[in-house]
Amino acid sequence: PSSTFKMKREATKQVSVWGNMTSGIRDFGLLVKFKLTLLVLFSAVMSYAIVAEGNASWGAMLMLTLGGFFVTGAANALNQVLERDFDRMMPRTANRPVATGRMSVSTAVLWAGLMAVAGITMLALFNPLASFLGTLSLISYAFVYPPLKRSTPLSVVVGAVPGALPLIIGCVAYEGYISSTAVMLFALQFLWQFPHFWAVAWLADDDYKKAGFY
Repeated sequence: PSSTFKMKREATKQVSVWGNMTSGIRDFGLLVKFKLTLLVLFSAVMSYAIVAEGNASWGAMLMLTLGGFFVTGAANALNQVLERDFDRMMPRTANRPVATGRMSVSTAVLWAGLMAVAGITMLALFNPLASFLGTLSLISYAFVYPPLKRSTPLSVVVGAVPGALPLIIGCVAYEGYISSTAVMLFALQFLWQFPHFWAVAWLADDDYKKAGFY
């Protein structure tokens, strides 16, 4: 009987460990907004491929993907830390790991810091301008855009900037400067975000009002 009890206890421990690991991975994905981040990476890599005109390096594209993932993930993590009290007010965001308390603020900030350093460093391997633009994107999305959402409808203009910067970063990673192609790709992504923002705002109008967002 004692051996059977031990076996059951070990099995329970293994299930618990596996469950905690799975939950942790799921929460990390929510913290970095994994699906949204993939779209950001796709736009950056595609802009790199466009300006490379068939001369793209797979190694460089992988580095751009990783660097972009870390910078975007850091921005999303910091955003959730700073907006955790507001996230709790909206059903759409109430299940985020920091808002629910499943992930502590210190853990989220640590993840954000590690990803920010790694991502900006990887972009710096291309050139200083790519690194600067990555930093600008992170700061504007994490620290400038959120408070404006509670003070002015013009916040969508500011929020559209970090949303479109990945296309410039992709071009700059290959070219080393901001070309006319980079500006045009940025403009397309920048303008596209307004109907996107307005559609989301229309669908989640009640939620946004509860949290005090314009």
